[in-house]
Amino acid sequence: MEQQIDAPTRIDHPGECLSLLEGLCQPGGASLLFSAQPGQPHPVLLMDVEHGERLVIDITAVPELAGRIVRNDPFYLCGQVDGAMLRTPSLTVIERLDVPQRVQFSCAYPQWLDLLHRRGSYRAELRSDMLVQVELHPEGTEQPLLGRLANLSLGGCLVELPASQAVRIDGPQQLELLVLNFPGGQRLAMGARVCHIRSEPDWQSLRFGCQFVGVSADQERRLWLYVREIEREKARTSHDSSRVLQPSALFAQRTPPVQPPPIARTSLPGGSIVRRLGRVAAYLDTQLIKLRLGGAIDSKQLSQHSDLLLSLLAEDRDALLFAVQNHPGEPQLVQHGIALGVRLADLAQARGLPRQAVKAIVASALVHDLGKVLLPTELHRASHLDAGQRQAFGAHVGLLRERLEGCKWLAAPVIDAVIGSINERLDGSGYPRAVPADGIGELARMAAVVDVVDAMGRPRADRPAQSIDTIYRHLLGSASQFDAQWSQHYIRHFGLIPVGSLVRFSSGQLAWVRRLDREGRITAVQLTSSAVVNPQDAGALLSDGELAGLGRVESVVVPGAE
Repeated sequence: MEQQIDAPTRIDHPGECLSLLEGLCQPGGASLLFSAQPGQPHPVLLMDVEHGERLVIDITAVPELAGRIVRNDPFYLCGQVDGAMLRTPSLTVIERLDVPQRVQFSCAYPQWLDLLHRRGSYRAELRSDMLVQVELHPEGTEQPLLGRLANLSLGGCLVELPASQAVRIDGPQQLELLVLNFPGGQRLAMGARVCHIRSEPDWQSLRFGCQFVGVSADQERRLWLYVREIEREKARTSHDSSRVLQPSALFAQRTPPVQPPPIARTSLPGGSIVRRLGRVAAYLDTQLIKLRLGGAIDSKQLSQHSDLLLSLLAEDRDALLFAVQNHPGEPQLVQHGIALGVRLADLAQARGLPRQAVKAIVASALVHDLGKVLLPTELHRASHLDAGQRQAFGAHVGLLRERLEGCKWLAAPVIDAVIGSINERLDGSGYPRAVPADGIGELARMAAVVDVVDAMGRPRADRPAQSIDTIYRHLLGSASQFDAQWSQHYIRHFGLIPVGSLVRFSSGQLAWVRRLDREGRITAVQLTSSAVVNPQDAGALLSDGELAGLGRVESVVVPGAE
């Protein structure tokens, strides 16, 4: 059954009335109805709208109506404006106009209008220049996801998120909160859930359909007001008019955006590295989304971004090692995959492996954990797993390998080692196959060490990030699980205090380690005032003799722990 039109909404805002009336000025936009015969519309033209003064109506197409209008038979105008039915009150005739070969009347300007929508199902679409920020607060997350409003209705909305934000939504799920932020300062927080996802053609953004939950009477009233205001703002610029109209209060920027002062900073190495590393992260973001939506690993893109990572390593090793250790804002799977790829490539090149083999190692490392998003949500988001869940968790390896079938250029032994066996342990306690030591090859042993070092250095739902000395003690004390020679080689290669570590000097100064010499001694640091990773906090770069004034290294600090 067709949904009934709700009771009309009375519009008495002068600017909104003006905008709606101008919408009736389009050819075929207006009809005249006499109150005594509301079911018989007559086609007329609304020739002019003089704000607060008069309307000019042309009835040349139906001149027989002139007599009734002169006799003051009550009449009104109605018509469609942006999907809504608009109706004026009864109009008062001022005079018949003397226009050659036309039949026109001027009428008193109406003080209000009635607007009729199918409220429950009507969606107000926003143009690209109507920017309304939306905050999505998924359950269990601290930072909201920021997107833009694409449409709005009483029951929900469509939100567009860039891929870097969209990748954090697993699929249909409950939100703690959804917040609409309009340019005019109006803010509305709603309960909501994500119902469906659809990608845009370029995969750089996705649109999420969100359903409102537990809508109160006041929230429904405000939502309907916002729907109407969006339509009014669209109508304001959707047709030709010589009159400058006031924007809707929702979209009238109250004050110009405050521009932050330029940040004075020392020119630091690696700025270009960080920007280009962001391209690799963006690729992995979109790849994660494609996997969730049933897609496979993109062979061509994986090859190109593996080459990019190797070129960055050749260009500035220290800057890249620093960047992968301190690359906030990306999902853990993405950060971990990039860091693993870079460190494995660095170790593999030091062992003299050919470039094509190193590239296959990088590619496998980049995607090795992405199959986790194909697991049931309760598995890949759980903070603790029982024995049965741990066994089921290992299925992510096989799920990913099914999506790698199109990557024919990847050597099977590399896939087996870096993806298939990176989570195996020498004592047979690993997964997915619980392979004992004699079934684990050299590359898999190396990869397992690099994997656990990076994983332990990042926070997890069940524990905070661990310090590098704690990680090294764990490695050296777990010879039954990790190859002791590769553990020692890793420590010698990357140093006791690796590039990217946060250290505190005896002077009290905090600094990021930016470069080591061949003996593993610190030769360059970047000063910082905070133990939290902040790309805007780019302190001075000190090197060699300048370090003496800082004193000795007193401790290695876990970022964010202070």
